[in-house]
Amino acid sequence: MANLAELTWMAAGAAAPLSPPESGVAELAESRLRSNSYLALKNVSCEYQQGRLILRGCLPTYYLKQLAQEVVARLDGVDQIVNQIDVLETATACARRY
Repeated sequence: MANLAELTWMAAGAAAPLSPPESGVAELAESRLRSNSYLALKNVSCEYQQGRLILRGCLPTYYLKQLAQEVVARLDGVDQIVNQIDVLETATACARRY
């Protein structure tokens, strides 16, 4: 059974097109997060392995957690997103945790 704090997104249709080089997918995902107008998304890190993109970090709201997932949802080569972002109410709590 999955942890409730971890959201997973699967692409429609299991067979994905050829994926870009693995080293570039996480960097592209982080670039999209950093270019978003919500500054808090800059604190999200990404890891990519074999079609799975893992989001980690700390954000102040569940809305931003979901938004981070949506920002990277349509990247080529991403079949699954595992959202491990923690939601903590204050920046101080995030800083203490990470």
